[in-house]
Amino acid sequence: MAFLNPLAFYLLGAIPIVIALHFLKLRRQRYVVSSIMLWRESAEDQKANVPFQRLRNLLLPILQTLFLLLIVVSVARPALRVPGIIDGKIIFIVDNSASMQSKEMGVTRLTLAKQEVKKQIRQVSASGGMMIMTTHSPRPYIEQTWTTDKDKLILAVDNIKSTDIGGDITSVFDHAGRYVDSPKDQIIFISDSVENLPNTSVPITKIPVGNDADNIGIVTFNVERISDQYHVLASIQNWTDTTREIDVRLELAKDRSIDEKTVSVSAGNVKTVLFSVNAERLDGEVISLNLVDVADDFELDNRAWTILSAEKQFRILLVSERNQPFLIDLLRNYGDNVVLQTVTTDEFHGSGDADVVVFDGALTLEHSLLNASNTKNFVFINWRSQLLSLTDAPVEMDSGIVNVIGQNKTHPIMQDVSLIGMGVKESVNRKLPLWGESLLETEKGTLIWLGTESGRQFLVFEFDAFNPEISPFATTIPDGPLLVYQCLNWFQSNTYPIQLLTDQTHLSDQQFRTGEFLKIDVTPMDDLDIQVRKPDNTLVRLENSTFSETDQIGIYSVFVGDTLFERFAVNLVDSVESTLSPTTTQSNNQNEESNKEQHLQPYKREIWQLPVLFAVCLFLCEWWFYHRN
Repeated sequence: MAFLNPLAFYLLGAIPIVIALHFLKLRRQRYVVSSIMLWRESAEDQKANVPFQRLRNLLLPILQTLFLLLIVVSVARPALRVPGIIDGKIIFIVDNSASMQSKEMGVTRLTLAKQEVKKQIRQVSASGGMMIMTTHSPRPYIEQTWTTDKDKLILAVDNIKSTDIGGDITSVFDHAGRYVDSPKDQIIFISDSVENLPNTSVPITKIPVGNDADNIGIVTFNVERISDQYHVLASIQNWTDTTREIDVRLELAKDRSIDEKTVSVSAGNVKTVLFSVNAERLDGEVISLNLVDVADDFELDNRAWTILSAEKQFRILLVSERNQPFLIDLLRNYGDNVVLQTVTTDEFHGSGDADVVVFDGALTLEHSLLNASNTKNFVFINWRSQLLSLTDAPVEMDSGIVNVIGQNKTHPIMQDVSLIGMGVKESVNRKLPLWGESLLETEKGTLIWLGTESGRQFLVFEFDAFNPEISPFATTIPDGPLLVYQCLNWFQSNTYPIQLLTDQTHLSDQQFRTGEFLKIDVTPMDDLDIQVRKPDNTLVRLENSTFSETDQIGIYSVFVGDTLFERFAVNLVDSVESTLSPTTTQSNNQNEESNKEQHLQPYKREIWQLPVLFAVCLFLCEWWFYHRN
């Protein structure tokens, strides 16, 4: 509180005068009388007017003193200092990622963030209104649109729900930037990690919450079936400052223990634990890996789930007029569950139930024959045909030697593959369609490309990859075979009923991470609804094949009508999200406070009316008591 006229407090010097008046009285003359019986009341009145005697009635001087005090305070013009007002708009972005569920003194970081946001809402005013957004809500992230009603804003903050999602928060800042149209607008970000934020044209005020927290969690979790054994491999990381003995238990559904091991994890390190389980009668079962009785501040990463799926045959159809022993061995050795069938061009009348069809050589096929195939994945090696299903552009033969000068390192098929400098004596020069993506480039054009058209995926080698007289591709170890296997892996993931929407290199069709977008490949039957039941038993209806609400850890079930179609597991397994250490220092906090004050314009609100009102009430009380006596 401040006083706009502090000189008025000099008037407080009048208070002693009021008190003195109650001690003073007028002196009267003395007379001798025969009796004082008739003068008793006069004698009592005489005592009351003796100067500086002890006061017998304190109420009136107290009320008069308070009245004078309130009058002086009101003349001093008291005012409340409001911390800030924005001549623009404010966007509050609240981090509700998985790490915000970490507890400190029994309270989650998200609760602390909500308290801070509500404090800011009560203290700050914005002429253009305020908006509440969260980092990991379903798009478009908005919890409350523009409003100046602080009750609505506080209610929206109270309704923010935690999520089990970690990962990137860049998209929410991109979305917030669309609502900013003035340099006076600003964003206030409340999180346990306020570093490495994206660059924006809008000022960002960072408010950190949370302190150091102890945590032990699962950072990797993989299940693989080899022969008649399931191998469960997990990594446990210790973020505490002491060595911890951790009991790791592998369980079936309903907490039926399969195996349990004790591992010692030193401070700041990672420990790997391996379980081997007999696969007999376990296909389709849900298993979970649990850290038993771990005392830490973060529970989400103490458990992980998966579904043990039966071995699924991967059927490959090779269409070739040539004897290609190396190509045949390469395809057959892709995995134990591979079923390889070879036919000639004349014998090929459709793909049948093949998952991938590999065409080897300069073959000519009917366009309608490909359209009639049920297969979604095709590989063309040394393909010269001008099929309309691929491209309408004419092709040209390059007889001279061309060398690889570039490759698409960002594509999963090309990971860990290096074919720079490889020479090819004969290749096809083709203009790529709009839906094509180049994987390998020469100085004259594309050598290997990939594309998806009408729901089918095509991988095209524009040269005879397995002819050693044309190129050393097949004998370039390990890059050549590795590229082929990663192509097959890419195609195999396309055969799963549930796939990652953005990355088709996922090795499991039933285990994903929180926040990932999934493609559910199911066609409604008889106009039945497709619904996904989340771990908290809420049902989400699918309007299309994309499912984005993987915001909880646990088991999800996909239903077509009342029939169970498929199940899949979602886990956190994110070492960055599980670290929990705050990323700001005290100096940073001071900088944020100065940054916040820089964008807020303080003002003062006068409240002299209140002491005046109290003074009037005291005056009436004093008048009533005086006349009552």
